[in-house]
Amino acid sequence: MSKVVDIMGVSTKEDKLESVTASLEELKDALAEVIDQYETEDENSDKLDLLTEALDALEDAYDALNDAAE
Repeated sequence: MSKVVDIMGVSTKEDKLESVTASLEELKDALAEVIDQYETEDENSDKLDLLTEALDALEDAYDALNDAAE
């Protein structure tokens, strides 16, 4: 999954913010899937904890971007 967000082609700052927010949501979903795989495989709990912290940080960033967009 290597998707580059081209915010330069977007015209307004609101459109750029919306584009980044949408990409962040996709990233959150992808990370949640990885976490689910680790949970079902009962893998290393330290790695799972780190991934969960990363997802929490992405969710916080997503919420902040949504607040900024309103």
